[in-house]
Amino acid sequence: MNILFFNPPSQFESYVKEFWIWKEVNPRELPWIIPSYECEMVFHLGNPPLVETESGEIFPLPKFHLVGPQTRRWRVLSESNLNLLSIRFFVAGLYGLYSKCGLELKNKFPEIPANDRITEIFRTSEIEEKEVTQLLTEYLLQFSGRRTDVPAYVRFALFALTNPKTNINPLAQKLGISRKQLERKFQEVVGLNPSEYRSVHRVLSLVRNPEHYQTHNPDLRLTDLAQIFEYTDQSHFNHDFKRNSGSIPKEWFAEYEKMSLFYKQQPEEK
Repeated sequence: MNILFFNPPSQFESYVKEFWIWKEVNPRELPWIIPSYECEMVFHLGNPPLVETESGEIFPLPKFHLVGPQTRRWRVLSESNLNLLSIRFFVAGLYGLYSKCGLELKNKFPEIPANDRITEIFRTSEIEEKEVTQLLTEYLLQFSGRRTDVPAYVRFALFALTNPKTNINPLAQKLGISRKQLERKFQEVVGLNPSEYRSVHRVLSLVRNPEHYQTHNPDLRLTDLAQIFEYTDQSHFNHDFKRNSGSIPKEWFAEYEKMSLFYKQQPEEK
């Protein structure tokens, strides 16, 4: 199993978080993927797999597809190893770069145009970062859409809602708009409503930090995590975490390696 992360070129660094590669990844070793507000473009270099959602729905993925913002857990089903390239966007990145409405992509995996050059990338034994970056950059430049400014009040709300104590009504009042106006535009840009975004952000912040795992921090106390992340008590922490992840915190934070495949916060420095 080999997973690599590359930095995007400077012209896209405000929109694209990272390029990443999966080579010979065994899907049976992967966890359920938890809700997220970060969209992706995914290019399968072999046969695309099936996806199963937490409700039991199973369906095939297109060979080239988007991953929209998700409020549900899902996992990949495949008998063969996965080889793919991916472009992961920052929250609202697809909206800003291509005017793609987040709400229309929510919980979906829509097909995107194919590219023969990308499907040839694993014909060689060595993966060259320069070649991958060039191919994915060309794809981004050719992708249909136009740049759109994310409204300042949505950007402010994105920042404010990283605080789990932020209340939606006072936030809307501070911004000088109604809650309905805030929710409508926020969902258009992000794909999640403000409450969903706040909840997902808190859980992602928890699972993406290696120091929250016993592997990296043997003295970790979950009661401390609950307090740091502004949960009223341990029961609230357990309930909210399980609702998003499907696991209680004690089980989740006992194991780091599986989720580290997905939630590497920054590409390696070159």
